[in-house]
Amino acid sequence: MTNEAPPWNLRRGIPKPETLKVLRIHDLLLTEYGDHPWHPRDPVATLVSAILSQNTNDVNRDRAFERLRARFPTWEAVRDAPLPDLIEAIRPAGLAPTKAPRIQEALRRITEERGEISMDFLSEMGVEEARRWLLSLPGVGPKTAAIVLCFALGKPAFPVDTHVHRVARRLGLIPERASREKAHELLEVVVPREIYYPFHLNLIAHGRAVCHARTPRCEDCVLREECAHYITSRRQRATGGEQSTTLQIILVRHAETVANVEGRWVGWGDTGLTERGRVQVEATARRLVQEVHDGAAIYTSPLPRARETAEGIGRALGLKPIPVENLREINFGDLDGVTLEEMRTRYPDLYARWRDKTDGEYTWPGGEKRADFFRRVAEVCQEILSRHDRGTVIIVAHGGTVRACLAHLMPDKLGEWWGYSLDNCGITRLQIEDGTVRLLTLNDISHLPEVKREEL
Repeated sequence: MTNEAPPWNLRRGIPKPETLKVLRIHDLLLTEYGDHPWHPRDPVATLVSAILSQNTNDVNRDRAFERLRARFPTWEAVRDAPLPDLIEAIRPAGLAPTKAPRIQEALRRITEERGEISMDFLSEMGVEEARRWLLSLPGVGPKTAAIVLCFALGKPAFPVDTHVHRVARRLGLIPERASREKAHELLEVVVPREIYYPFHLNLIAHGRAVCHARTPRCEDCVLREECAHYITSRRQRATGGEQSTTLQIILVRHAETVANVEGRWVGWGDTGLTERGRVQVEATARRLVQEVHDGAAIYTSPLPRARETAEGIGRALGLKPIPVENLREINFGDLDGVTLEEMRTRYPDLYARWRDKTDGEYTWPGGEKRADFFRRVAEVCQEILSRHDRGTVIIVAHGGTVRACLAHLMPDKLGEWWGYSLDNCGITRLQIEDGTVRLLTLNDISHLPEVKREEL
C-alpha cells in the first residue's frame, strides 16, 4: 500500500463524483493531520490487539497488550496459559473474561490449521478469501478483520470504528442510517483503495479533534464545505428552520422474569420472561409507539430476557434491535441466582461489602468487579451515543446496566443512582441538547397495569 502516486493514476476510468469528493476530503485531512505511510506489522499481534480494543479505548487496549506481552513472552504461552492468569493480564481492556477465551480460541485455531502460530499465509490470499478466514475466528467481526487486513497485511480493507462511522455519515459519504457493518461495504466502494490506510487514520483523528459526537466544532472544521451535515444546518439556519440536534435517550429495564418472581439475582444467566412479563412488553411497546417517531434506533443486551423485551418493542416501532455485548448485567459469578436472604445469611461478609455502593473493588466471587462493570457500561453507553446526534436512542437492558448508564450520563449524582429501584419495563427518559444532559422521567411505570416494584 503506497501513497506515492495519485489514486486516480492507479485506477481505470474517470472517478465517480463521490470518489472525487473523497479525494478532496483526503487532501484537506492530509494538510490538517499529515500523511501516514504504511508499514507491515505482525498479523497475530494485530489480531490480538484488535480483540483487546473491542468496546474500550486505545489507552486501555495498550495497557492490556503491554501486560499481556510482559506476562507471556510468546504466543504459545498465551495460548496455553491458565485462563484466570490470562484474564488477569488483560483486565485493563475490560470484558477480560470474554476476551481472554476468544484470544486463546483464535490462537488454537491458527495452530490447528497451520501447525504454528503465524498468520503470514494470509498475505498469499486474496482480500476476500483472507477476510472470510478471519471472520471465521471467534470474536472477529468486520472491523477486527479489516484492521488485520489493512494494518498488518496492507490489503485493501477499510476498518470502520465509531469515529469513522460518525464522520462518514456527517460528510454524506454513507447514508445517515447506515449501520457500522454496512459502512464497511459502502466505504470500500467509494474510497480509492490506495488511500484506505491514511484516510482511515485521518478520519479518526478528525473525529477525536473536531467532529465530536455531541458538540461538533463545525466552525473550526476544514471539511465544512464538503460536509452534508454542515451545509444542511447552514441552509436551515438561513431559512429560519434551525435543525434540531436534540437527542432523546430512553432506557428500559427488561420485562418480568421467573427469577424476578422468585426474588433471585440473575446476571449473565437467564430464566426467561413470565406471561406477565410478556404483557408488560406489549404495554411498553404501545407507550413508545406514541412518543417515538423518525430517526430512532434500539439497542439491547444480548441476554434473552432483554432481547425478548427489545424485540417486542422493535416490532411495534418497525425497528430491528441491535444486540450489544457490553450492555449485559453485572456478572454475579458463582452467586448467580442467589436471593437477598441467602446473601444475608450465607455470605454476611460479602453482603456487608455489597451494601457499600462506594466500594468499587467489590467483586462477585467468580464474577465481575463493580468498578469493571461500571467502566464497561460507561464505555459502551458513550460508544452508542457517539453514533447519534439527534433522534431517539432506546436501550433495553438490566437494572444494574440502566443505573450505570445514568451514573455515566449524570455523574454529579453518581452516588444516588444505585439506591433507586427500577421496575420491570420501567421507562427512564433523558435528553441531551448542546452537550447538556437532562433527566425527564425516572422509572415511569404509568403504562403498566398493577406493577409490583422489584428490589433489585
